[in-house]
Amino acid sequence: MPRVMKTVIPRIRKSLRERGLAATLRRSFLLPLHLLKEYRVARSLCPDEYVSEFDRMHGVETDGKYQEWTYLSDLDIPSPNWIEGNDYLPIEPERFKRVLASLDITFEDFTFVDFGSGKGRALLLASEYQFKQVLGLEFSPELHRVAEANIRRYSSPTQKCRNIQSLNVDFVNFALPPQASVLFFFDPCRGRALAEVTAGIGRSLLSCPRPVYVAYVAPRSELEQLFASAGFLKEIYRNTEMNFCIYQSCREQVFRGLCAAAEAQADSQGLPSIPRP
Repeated sequence: MPRVMKTVIPRIRKSLRERGLAATLRRSFLLPLHLLKEYRVARSLCPDEYVSEFDRMHGVETDGKYQEWTYLSDLDIPSPNWIEGNDYLPIEPERFKRVLASLDITFEDFTFVDFGSGKGRALLLASEYQFKQVLGLEFSPELHRVAEANIRRYSSPTQKCRNIQSLNVDFVNFALPPQASVLFFFDPCRGRALAEVTAGIGRSLLSCPRPVYVAYVAPRSELEQLFASAGFLKEIYRNTEMNFCIYQSCREQVFRGLCAAAEAQADSQGLPSIPRP
């Protein structure tokens, strides 16, 4: 069951950092009502006995714990960024296939990186394609250990990539590999964490220009605004039925020309800036 009270202090710290003392005090009057509502929802949840067809077929355990969800507040996560994270939900195989089908690339030329890989279902699905490498980034030690076990147990006669790895890291601090990459996001975070990840992608592209695609499932409005203001990623495809977007890195000359505007936008919002070369 989600531990609602565990989120109180991190929420207050986050609000102080982002809104200041006065706004935090004004919002604090509503906090008990929000906590009571969340507690009632949490009390109604029971662990699922449901096992997905994907897990049964491949001998793995990628399902969520409560109605397909695994709540971050139930996990011991050493990173303070957990309060910016979204709870784990495994992606549907058909949805994942539609995402990759929208990429017009030669898979063996690309590394697949999953931001917030959880128990590793997207990693296993990506291994059905001929990627150069499949890499998962997960800040929960518990989910990471489950993902490692799933990678070892995964059984599929059509698996094309055996170079699969789950890393127990906070992806906010992760340096992207300098290869052409497909960066996969299933709405893993929000707020400052999302802004810092976006800035990190920009810094990586500046230091090593290369083809990069971002596949973002269930994008929020803040993500779309962030990518638009950054300038180095352009939307090339949107699927409203499956709710995902594909972004492509701009060519080097376009990116350098837009970098100053993105930096100014980041400064105005108090977000991490992207240094110019």
